[in-house]
Formats: sequence, C-alpha cells, structure tokens
Amino acid sequence: MEINGIQRSIRSFDALQNGVLIQYTVSVPEEIREVQNSDEQAALFIDSVTFEEAAQLAQANAVFVKALAKKSKLAIHPGGWQSWSAGWELVGNESLPRKVHVVPELLKFTNRDGDNPGKGEILGHFIMYIRSGSTYLCIASREGGALPPVTYRIDRKSGRISIEAFAQNKAWASGETIAELYVFSAEGFFDLKDTLRRLYQSEQRFSDLSFLRQGSGRERIPQASPWITKRDMPGGFESWYNHYTDINEKLILEDLESLGTTDNLIKLQYVDRKRPTVFQIDDGWEKAVGYWEIDTNKFPKGLKTVSEAIEAKGYIPGLWIAPFLVTRKSPVFTEHPDWVLKDREGALVVAGYNDLWDKQFYCLDLSLPAVQEYLDRIMDRAINEWGYRYLKLDFLYAGLLHGDFAGGGAAYEHYERACAILTSRQTTKTELPVAYLGCGVPFGPSYKHFPLSRIGADTKEQWDWFKVKLVGHVGRPAAYVSLHDTIGRSYMDNTIYVNDPDVVFLRSQNCKLTEEEKEVVALTNFMLASQVMFSDDPAHLSEEDRALTKRISQLYDELAYGDYGVLRLKRDLFHVFSRDGKVQGIINLTNRGMQVNRAQAPQLFDALETGRPLINHIQRIGKQKASFARHSITIFRKN
Repeated sequence: MEINGIQRSIRSFDALQNGVLIQYTVSVPEEIREVQNSDEQAALFIDSVTFEEAAQLAQANAVFVKALAKKSKLAIHPGGWQSWSAGWELVGNESLPRKVHVVPELLKFTNRDGDNPGKGEILGHFIMYIRSGSTYLCIASREGGALPPVTYRIDRKSGRISIEAFAQNKAWASGETIAELYVFSAEGFFDLKDTLRRLYQSEQRFSDLSFLRQGSGRERIPQASPWITKRDMPGGFESWYNHYTDINEKLILEDLESLGTTDNLIKLQYVDRKRPTVFQIDDGWEKAVGYWEIDTNKFPKGLKTVSEAIEAKGYIPGLWIAPFLVTRKSPVFTEHPDWVLKDREGALVVAGYNDLWDKQFYCLDLSLPAVQEYLDRIMDRAINEWGYRYLKLDFLYAGLLHGDFAGGGAAYEHYERACAILTSRQTTKTELPVAYLGCGVPFGPSYKHFPLSRIGADTKEQWDWFKVKLVGHVGRPAAYVSLHDTIGRSYMDNTIYVNDPDVVFLRSQNCKLTEEEKEVVALTNFMLASQVMFSDDPAHLSEEDRALTKRISQLYDELAYGDYGVLRLKRDLFHVFSRDGKVQGIINLTNRGMQVNRAQAPQLFDALETGRPLINHIQRIGKQKASFARHSITIFRKN
C-alpha cells in the first residue's frame, strides 16, 4: 500500500533464500510531518499487507498459501514488545488481555506506549510470524541504531497486517530510512532460527560474552565460537528469587561461601568443572530505587569488599541496577525535578507500579545531557569503583516511554544514546571483561546493546500467581508464564539473543512448586534457552533437594550435546525435539493429563517405542495415542 510521503522498495537479500527485504524511506518529509502533527497516535503508519501478499513476497509454498484461507487454524506469534510481554503463539480466538484491572500501571510492564489494540487485533513487535503446520511466514524488523521500533497490527478476521513505526516527535529528512523489514518463509523450526541468525549477524556481540562461557572468567576467549552450546552456557547464582529485597552483607557472604561447598546445581555444573560462574547481587543493596548509593545498614563495608570476596572465590561479581528509574524516595526526585520525564501537560510520566518500592515509579528524561552524565557515573562507579563485571540492567522499557523531552526528538533516539552509554565499558580499568544482562528490555531496539537478555516474565517459586492473574496482568511473575515465554521465544535463542529464561528452583524450603514442576522449569530452560541461573539458598538444601539436584545435573549432561526446537500441539502442550531428531519429548503445562496422537508427532512415537526414557511422565500409552501428566516434561532418546 502506497503511503503519502513514504517510498517503498522491495529487493532480494543474499541471506534470504525465500523472501525479500522491504525498505521504507522518506520521500516528502512535509507530508509525514503533517500526519504526525495531526495524529495523536504514537506511531507512524507505513504499510498494510494481506496475509496472502506477505506469503507471496516470502515465496511461501502453495500448501501454506492455501492454509491461509482457514484463519482460525493459523498460529500467530506477535513477538512481543519487551521481556515481560506475552511471548507465545495465539490460535483461533485466543487473545491477550487488553486491560489490567485495579492497577492499570501494570500495562506499562507489557505494552508499548500508545499500542491501544482495536477489537480483534493482535499487536506484534520486532519479529512476528504466522505458522501453519511446520511452515512459518515471518516478518522481522531490522531495528536499533537509527531505525525506530516497528509495530504490527494483525487483524485475523480480515487477514491483514498494518505496519507502524514507533517514532513520535521524530523530525524526518528526505531520504532517511524509516524501517527495513525482512519478509520470508521457513520450513521448520530450525530453518526459522538459521535464517534469523544469518539476518541479524550476532557473531561479534555473542563473542564478547565468551568470558562467561569459557576460561577463568577473567579474559575473553578469541578462538571461542560465538554460538552457545549446552556444554558452555553462562550460569551462576543470583539473590532475588529467595531473599528478594531482604538482603545484607552477612547473608550474601554466607551464600557465597556455601555455593562452592554444598551439592547444589551451580557447584555440580559450574564450580566443580572450573567453568566461569556468575555471583550476582540483586535488588535490595541500594538506599532507594533511583538513589544508587549503598545502604550501609545492610552493607556496612560497602560493595567493593563483597565483589573482592566474589573474585577471590574465582566467580564473576554481578550487580542489579534499574538505571532509568526514579522514585519519590530518591534525592534525584527532589533535587533534580527537571530530570524526571513529564508529559506535555507537565504531569509526571508514570513508568509502573511496585509494592516493594514506593508504589508508582517514574522515568528519567534521557534527552538531557545531565541525565546522560548521571547514567555514565552510575556505571563507572559500579564497574570501576565497586568491581562488578556482570551488570543486570532492569526495567529498561522505561527508556522508551512517551514524554515531552527537554531535548526534543523521539524516545527511541534517546534510548539508543542511553544504551550506548550504559554499555560503553566492555572492560574494567584493569582490563577485566564486562557483560550486561538486559531485563524488561524492548527487543527490537536493544539486541545490539544487550545480546544477553531476559526473554520472558519473571518466574516465581509457585506455578501461578492467581491473584495477579485475576487483574489481567499477562506478564505476571509465575513459573507458568515464564515457561510460556521461554518456549515461545526459543526461536530467538542463540540467533538474536542469548536467551536468559530466569532461574531454576530445586529447593523445598520457601517453594510451592512440585517436583514435576521443578523438573519442567529446569529442563525447559536448559533445552530452549542459553543461561542457567539459580537462587536457592545453597546451605539449606534438604536430602531430597540434593537428590533432585543430582538427577537434574545428570540430565543436563545427557542433553548437553543437542540443539533443541519446539512446536505447539495444543494450548499449553508442546512437542520438543533435537535438531538431529534423536531426542523427542512433550512439555505439558496444562492442569490435567493431555493426550497426543501419533499423527501429531510421529517422530515422538518412534522414540517412545524404540528409545529409552530420560525422564518419563507418561500416564497411558497405546499404538496411536499417549497421555502425559500435568505440569510435566517427558523426554526420550532414540536408540
């Protein structure tokens, strides 16, 4: 569809065997400016295509094109705006909540500013696909740098995709590129991943993380492959999912000591094998969010002595910061009110809500040079004064909220500049390597800065958080939701991002997960993502916990030589498989036993009949059907 002021060009692209690159450039800036000034929406409409037109551009096969007529049968993956947005396929009439009741600020955790989906619309971002069987029709936006985020408004009923650029307040010039979209088809999960790997060319970004995977953790490994294998996934300990904000120096040092002396998962998989091991302090060390001074009541000797103790153990010191946020408890809020982002009416821009902090919290105006200098000082102190080399930077979505920026321009332009500042130190002043974990991170604008990122909602030491589910929060902390995101975004793993799926739980104390639920979390995270983190108190694992830990560690070893994919069979039911086809399994996240027919997954039944079980939660099996237990994972290896 031709849009006034925008020129669309379509060309072949070397990395695409089946597909094209579409480029949108500014032809008449005045016409775009007129639309932007008259439209209160956040995004600039740049194109609209039908499912069939997109399939034609992608050179999809005839069977797939025919399947597009049965729209209720199609699986649509909208991609998701950021880490905590829903990250799974939608089939038939499945949809996502459009509102959050009681605490509307929770929408900030999942939705792009100004999304406002229409009735029947699915909103997608960055990379979306439509799947029928094992064929994928994918639209992938080449974002970051000078290119703004892209939104897809997917109307299932009409079979049309409207495309928008998130570029409010951008002053366009003639010839500037608004967006670049890859449109392609892929046959099977691994073809989809391999194509994305060629398109996004993440080799150098992934290579920079080599010190988290190989060697002593104190140097990058020049000869290391950029691609993560199950044998060298990053991993370690972090304090959040047991202690939450209730941490102090004594507690952290106790965990540090016991991590290498008790039979916990990180000791068995990392410490004992002399693999690089992260030890990360999470939220709770600071005086207030937005006031990044050490709470000396909790850490009387400061944080440098702790990082030195971590290094002395041979681990990589990690620290949590939410650099874009500010609360009313922070002196920044009162001493620099001009630093806090406001809207055109002068009201504070609310960035979200958190009971553990100060209820509502706010965002800094990233267009201000003083704020940029402040961000730089925070990072310099954490890295070069305190000695932390694994920085978990959280709530980054706040950097893309709308506001009346003092420096003018669009949010994505300021976000790009701010992320470059945050990640500018690739080594400490003593030449030790530094890595950054993005969290709550907008996917499209961030992968160049944060190749290691969380790709799902926070997990939790219980299957679901029903009270928060009732208010409609699709990104709620819960093992169930986190697993959905890990499965749904596995196509991004080891292609665009080093996917961090959040922690595994193997403890009994302070944990409501069943043994089967712990298994499905631990094994799904291992097979379909690329980082293993752990928050259990290493000193308080029971005999049963240690037995489970040993069994999971042995399964990790058994599965360490594979590359794994996944396919949805039904809602909450998934077929997981290795690239070579030798490993076959079922992930059942439903609340009841679920049946799979041979026709749905013939290779699975071949493995069930001729292979050996690695973990088995089959309830019943016949020649044509098998039933799998609720909240479980079953894995067989073919002989």
